[in-house]
Amino acid sequence: MNKTTKDEVILDIAKVIGPLFEQKGFVQKKNIFEFHDSNTKNIYQYEIRLSKRKGYFSLHLLLNLLNKPFMKEVNKVLEKVWLDENYIHPENFDKNLIEKIIKSRVSNFCLRMLTDWRYFKEENESLTDFNDRFSIWVTAFNDINEIPNWKAQLVQSVLFAEKWFSNIQSNPEQWIIDNTYYPALYLLKKQNRIIELDEKYNSFLAKNNPDGDLILFYKYLTAS
Repeated sequence: MNKTTKDEVILDIAKVIGPLFEQKGFVQKKNIFEFHDSNTKNIYQYEIRLSKRKGYFSLHLLLNLLNKPFMKEVNKVLEKVWLDENYIHPENFDKNLIEKIIKSRVSNFCLRMLTDWRYFKEENESLTDFNDRFSIWVTAFNDINEIPNWKAQLVQSVLFAEKWFSNIQSNPEQWIIDNTYYPALYLLKKQNRIIELDEKYNSFLAKNNPDGDLILFYKYLTAS
């Protein structure tokens, strides 16, 4: 039986990536390295999500963009959606459960989460080649040393993270508009870019499986 603990594995990972992130001003908080941008209030996170099941570890690396003041405003609109009489909750959800779910949702300040690191695949690179050089973003193992070049892969993950964060920092508001869903609509309305708001809403609406909340969100967003 594998007696290595999750904390020990996270420590092994942190020993590799910690110094690299610290050079950029990131601070470690348990399994997360994060940086606070005082100008935009954005919080950039590199998250080590690790679980241990049936004796083996499952690792998933995530990148998160958070902004509490901004998302509090977005969530005010979403709360109206979830409380709307036409909003359809699952039949087996009672009132108390619905209230707990809404409370949890409105306290979520994440604008965007990157979960699939194939986003960083080179344009002409095959998926097989990418996976051969970088698979640590989602993997399972008994011992971290089983992962080929695991330290080099972690260093590469930091470089990928820096690229993602830098893209956001280069033009934060436009990045939100180009890469998010409800936050993008909210920001366009806040900036009074009504034509672009309607265009983006209609583009979302035209998707094969548009979010069922979308119409209600647009309704409340444009009510004033």
